[in-house]
Amino acid sequence: MRMCLGRRRPPNDCDPDRPTLGTHRRSGTTAAYRHQRRASREAPIRLLPRCMPRMERNGRGGDAPDAPARPIRYATGMVPALAIIALMRLVPGSVGAPPAQGPIDFGRDIRPILADACYTCHGPNATKRKARLRLDLRDGLFGPTRDADDASRDPSIPSRIVSAGDPTASELARRVFAPDEDDRMPPSGAPRALSDSERDLLRRWIDQGAAWSGHWAFEPIATPQLPTVRDEAWCRNEIDRFVLAGIEGAPVAPEADARTLIRRLSLDLTGLPPAREVVEAFLADRTPAAYDRVVDGLLASPRLGEHLAFAWLDAARYADSNGFQLDPDRTAWPWRDWVVAAFNANMPYNRFIVEQLAGDLLPEATPAQILATGFNRNHPINGEGGRDIEESRIDYVMDRVDATSTAFLGLTVSCAQCHDHKYDPIPQRDYYRLFAYFNSIDEDGSGDKGDMPPLLDYTDTAGRGTRVMVMRDRSRARPTHVLTRGSWDQPGDEVEPGTLSALPELRDAPASRLGLARWIADPSNPLTARVAVNRFWQQIFGVGLVRTPDNFGVQGERPTHPELLDWLARRFIDTGWDVRALLRLIVTSATYRQSSACPPDLLERDPENRLLARAPRYRLSAGAIRDRALAASGLLVEQLGGPPVKPYHPAGVWEDVSFGRLKYERGSGTDLYRRSLYTFWRRTAPPADMFDSSLRQKCSVRVIRTNTPLQALVLMNDTTYAEAAAALAELALREGGRDDAARVAFAFDRVLARPPNEAESRTLLARLTALRGYFESRRDLAGAAACAGERPDPPEERWAEIAAYAGVASVILNLDEALSRE
Repeated sequence: MRMCLGRRRPPNDCDPDRPTLGTHRRSGTTAAYRHQRRASREAPIRLLPRCMPRMERNGRGGDAPDAPARPIRYATGMVPALAIIALMRLVPGSVGAPPAQGPIDFGRDIRPILADACYTCHGPNATKRKARLRLDLRDGLFGPTRDADDASRDPSIPSRIVSAGDPTASELARRVFAPDEDDRMPPSGAPRALSDSERDLLRRWIDQGAAWSGHWAFEPIATPQLPTVRDEAWCRNEIDRFVLAGIEGAPVAPEADARTLIRRLSLDLTGLPPAREVVEAFLADRTPAAYDRVVDGLLASPRLGEHLAFAWLDAARYADSNGFQLDPDRTAWPWRDWVVAAFNANMPYNRFIVEQLAGDLLPEATPAQILATGFNRNHPINGEGGRDIEESRIDYVMDRVDATSTAFLGLTVSCAQCHDHKYDPIPQRDYYRLFAYFNSIDEDGSGDKGDMPPLLDYTDTAGRGTRVMVMRDRSRARPTHVLTRGSWDQPGDEVEPGTLSALPELRDAPASRLGLARWIADPSNPLTARVAVNRFWQQIFGVGLVRTPDNFGVQGERPTHPELLDWLARRFIDTGWDVRALLRLIVTSATYRQSSACPPDLLERDPENRLLARAPRYRLSAGAIRDRALAASGLLVEQLGGPPVKPYHPAGVWEDVSFGRLKYERGSGTDLYRRSLYTFWRRTAPPADMFDSSLRQKCSVRVIRTNTPLQALVLMNDTTYAEAAAALAELALREGGRDDAARVAFAFDRVLARPPNEAESRTLLARLTALRGYFESRRDLAGAAACAGERPDPPEERWAEIAAYAGVASVILNLDEALSRE
């Protein structure tokens, strides 16, 4: 039976990079979620957003087959193309044509055209550059043509690439409008042609004076003035002024109700639903400071560190095994616990950077600071026999360059590994200058065992001793060479350690990883604070102000609210890189407190919620869905840290990927009910129910949300969820009241932090009655449902009743509202 209960909301807000059908990681024909080859996840297929209304029979999930079908909830994809075009013109910072007579912004309107169509031949990559012309630099774009000084040159042909204010004197305009294919640019057969509107945009830009600006992400972080808004009363803090100023008079959504707000807050800050007593206390507190008190309590919870750490593990490519065919286990969990502790202690973010990149090089480094450097030992290790160990070592160094630049700078620096970057001002030489910082780690590239030196002897608070991989430099530095075409065995020119030439240089910094870390964490670096603020915004709102968190370069998206991003980045720096203060500012804004419901006209105008005129609504991550089920059922064990655990897992997955060499040995007791953060992560076979997780093979900061039907199959059948439903049923029977209505309401409230309405209660009670009759005549099935999992079995005489309630609990746990952040 399919049910769609609860308040009607617009569906999950469309993320342009959210995979849709066909992009899930696992599928199979035998088990519900057998392991799928992971190559399909590397290049997600981008299909149209879901655009068909979900149909139900008379609102009762198909129980009345003769009733007419009616739509229950509509998806955001049903938007006319003209409305999308209009949105592109309305949204601040969106890519698209400005109003016909409006001012043209170079960064927003012109640079994306040049980057897409021209930079391949006239950009940063010197080896591919044609006619010695660079259009990515101001001097090249506004400079003379190649034959400008040639006395025999045809005087009717422009002598400058762009002549501000005069398209007829601009070679760029002449070439893009040339009627002769031999003269026209881009040339015939080029991968990217210009549309008529793009040509006209270039002409109008020149005619308007050809104003130029550097790429926004490489410019110093400004301190924008707070916008003046008409509705001052709506604004709760500075964030709201920037949002309201960008809406241009359109109505904003009303504030969400108290129950929705507290559930949203708890999920966003801890990844867990709120406890019933917390909800009731919040509803009873009528003082103006009630909301702030809840926020402060959640920010002080140790669950905050766990929740923030889960996203950082994806960025840090954390795993409990090395990867590749043999895939031996490794000891990495002490570093994971360091991350949790750092977030719970509200470690300043600049220190968070420095300790992970170079904690071992700090004066009188503590064991914890050395442990932090495990960040750059999290990469896969190749122990394949016969492979040259130097090739493997070079791979590890390249991985560190990629992880460091992606996680902290938001740049695709790895594109310069084999040649100059084709779009961003990152020459290949700069790549190997960064490479040099990591080239002298005291390792030899071997990897036949799980852990390889350098190692740190570590003892946790529970007295468990182990050894964990960390960073340590050799006493004598290795020379670093530019590698021809990125090949490990083709060294070219020697280079010294150095930072990216397109960004400000940090003076008096040592030529070591500590110098690199201080350069990244320096307030003058225009990227670090922007990238961090964007990622924390993404963790709360589902998508960042920059929707390409791994690419702040020319080919990435511009911020939807550039002034807000800069204001937050500047405040983040000025408040001492205080993560908790940043999160508090975001969740106490009126922007955050809006309802996710919106009228059809706003949904049509802004289907992707780029204006932030409503709260985003999106599906919870697979890990959060599992943790929520365990918490609602009372099974969750809230124990901090320690070695990874092995909860329920489908049979045969590890054996399939390892040719029978690896066997999953399930844990027992509390190990089955720990948070998903602590689940053992094997690279060749990640947890089978984590459908939307990163593969952890490399740094990943983009959020992926699954809608594969296989997840629904798991949520209704997997042992974890079957046991959670049965445990919730027992809890409702024991504590929910004396009658069915009260018990069903109790279970409903445990999951959704609100009581069911009359229609929901009626539907669930009807289902309970049907299930009672079903299980009373099928004792074997009743026993399987009531005794699911490893918790103690209830008495046999109660099986049918518990099984019936478990069926209702499973329905509640699988409601669309229950799986979503409202």
